Amino acid sequence: MKRLLLLVSALCFPLTAAEPLKLLFAGSSSMYWNDLPREVAKLVDGKIAGHAGRAVIPEAVGRSGSDIRVYLEPGFNKYEYGVKPGQTFLDKIAAEKPDIVPMMVVCRFIMGDEAPNDGSATHAEAVTKYCAAIRAAGGEPMFYEMGWGKDAREAAGRQRILHLARQNNLTLFAPCSSAWARVYAERPDLKLQHPQDGAHPGDAGHFLNLACFYAALTQQSPVGKLPRTFHVWPHGKYDADEARLATFKPDAYQATMAKWMHKHMSMGQTATLDDTTATYLETVAWATWHQVGKQLTMN
Repeated sequence: MKRLLLLVSALCFPLTAAEPLKLLFAGSSSMYWNDLPREVAKLVDGKIAGHAGRAVIPEAVGRSGSDIRVYLEPGFNKYEYGVKPGQTFLDKIAAEKPDIVPMMVVCRFIMGDEAPNDGSATHAEAVTKYCAAIRAAGGEPMFYEMGWGKDAREAAGRQRILHLARQNNLTLFAPCSSAWARVYAERPDLKLQHPQDGAHPGDAGHFLNLACFYAALTQQSPVGKLPRTFHVWPHGKYDADEARLATFKPDAYQATMAKWMHKHMSMGQTATLDDTTATYLETVAWATWHQVGKQLTMN
């Protein structure tokens, strides 16, 4: 009789699927370029360590060309995507409680190139405050280590970012800039940026970033896991395909982004890497993530 009651209860009250996991990216153009949040979410859907089987919903918040510290400036309201009217980044975190928040932490910003003169928070101070707010809302902060330069100042910025991550007890860290530095040293012939765009990741650089996020979020090797043909945005100056743009239907992620981005999104462009190059970049991402992970846990 007891077994029968349990069976009836199970039929009447079926188990519900786990709530989708909210992945909220914060940053500027090297964060949203190539629809990075959407592409990361597709790769790690159901695979995030500690959240196996949970669907992943990507979002983005921020504006082009800005250090994320500016979100703390009094009265700041120049967001281009991700917030409701009158809402701030901290408001969004408190109200919407994202599960994981990858923040674009930038080498040149943490080195002081964007240091304020009005007494407002520095890059490191702002990121520290964001980490606390994310955890207070029940989520986990994540660093998207960003910096595509090749000089000593960029290398020093990576060390400061790593120190900041350790100060904030981070366990989620996408070591994109570090992985780029390794490729620069090992394969200077491999172009991570497009000749006409030195500000954003090129096709190979974007693939490397995806592999870094895959390693960081799944804690599994990305080698052989990423598709060799993948979604990208066009590079350099180009004219939109007006017919395609007129009929473009953005998906749930794309619809929340600035309308001017639809020109890039609507082109439907893809890139393809040969398997040897793709495997090399995935291997670099995996090795770099392990190396950085060891440094994060050092006493």
